[in-house]
Amino acid sequence: MKSGSSGTRPIVLAVLGLLVWCAPFAQADYAYDESVDGDLPHPNSAFVLPFGTPNPNTIRFTVDLNSDGWILQVDPGETLRSFTLIAFTPNNPSYTATFHMHDGPTQSDPVLGTAFASFGGGFLGLDFLDYYGIGSLGAGQYLFAFWHDNSGPNYPTVRFDINMTGLSPVETATWGNIKRLYR
Repeated sequence: MKSGSSGTRPIVLAVLGLLVWCAPFAQADYAYDESVDGDLPHPNSAFVLPFGTPNPNTIRFTVDLNSDGWILQVDPGETLRSFTLIAFTPNNPSYTATFHMHDGPTQSDPVLGTAFASFGGGFLGLDFLDYYGIGSLGAGQYLFAFWHDNSGPNYPTVRFDINMTGLSPVETATWGNIKRLYR
């Protein structure tokens, strides 16, 4: 007599196969750091950064004489819930920047909001989606453009938390298929 059940082996193999098949579609948290990943381009040359669900997503860059831009793509089923300034150093109230968020991937797309930021503490912890009064954003591409208003010598390094929610493909595909196996 054999020990164990030979009936559970095909189910286990099927579940493992589904997990391997769906794994490439799952998007993990993402962090972009200029000191590691390279300088962000001018807003005219911005590219899509692969932020998505699950979180956390962060972006860290130095606000210097070069203007910075990137495109955030929100896929169908996802929602951009917040875009929050979580850190900056050094504390330099005399340094300012103008921040625009566009409703599309180019500077010719409508501006959703504009902020004139002083890096002295007033914007720390601020969710720019709330600040702009636009709330959460659904599927689409959004250009983020930072224009630097003055020169150093103490350029601040800033870090934002980008909170996106939505079901990941693993949650929708894999777990649904696993449940059907047990029915």
